[in-house]
Amino acid sequence: MELDERALRRMLVQKSMLENWNSTRFNLTAIKGDKESALKHFADSLAINLAVKLDSTELIDIGTGAGFPGIPLKIAFPSIRLTLLDSKEKKAAFVMMLLRRLELSNEVNLLIARGEDIGKDKKFREQFDIATMRGVGKIPINAEVGLPFVKVGGFLVLWKGEKDIAQISKFEQFIEELGGKVEKTVPYKLGDDTQTRYLLVIKKVNKTPAKYPRKYSTMRKHLKRMS
Repeated sequence: MELDERALRRMLVQKSMLENWNSTRFNLTAIKGDKESALKHFADSLAINLAVKLDSTELIDIGTGAGFPGIPLKIAFPSIRLTLLDSKEKKAAFVMMLLRRLELSNEVNLLIARGEDIGKDKKFREQFDIATMRGVGKIPINAEVGLPFVKVGGFLVLWKGEKDIAQISKFEQFIEELGGKVEKTVPYKLGDDTQTRYLLVIKKVNKTPAKYPRKYSTMRKHLKRMS
């Protein structure tokens, strides 16, 4: 990908604010240093471009934390209609201030709630072309929380490691029950890192049954039975 100067400046603003909040308020991320931040926050977020098309997409970033991958994607692909979702008020406060600094407050919808709580809300259920979840939870829980937000024909994209990908076959039947189908896994590496990372792309092929998502405690119990 090639980014113009304005996009790079905006990403530097996000990086600078993140470092400032880490040192003066509360810890938002363990990733520190220019190179590590550039690769593991920004390049890692933009890796989704290897897996799905993003132009003019209705996208929800679930568990956005400090705004990754959602905000770098909005910066790189301005035509995205972006919703950010996180249940932590402190993290949402950071994202709110960041959106103001980037003059994106009127273009990005920020929700402070748990995904399993609003996944049944008609305003959000099956309203998005793409849902993203980066670095949060196990595949079955990701699928149960994320797929209800996705339109039939859309995609849930998960950032996963090799151990997660090796277990996909255990969870495919449950993913299909949720209305999804594993479309592909896309391997990639960051810089000179030898570790292979993966984008897991799940296509929404049928509507998600109304009983999903369930309470988080129920999802955890179900995960134990599948593992």
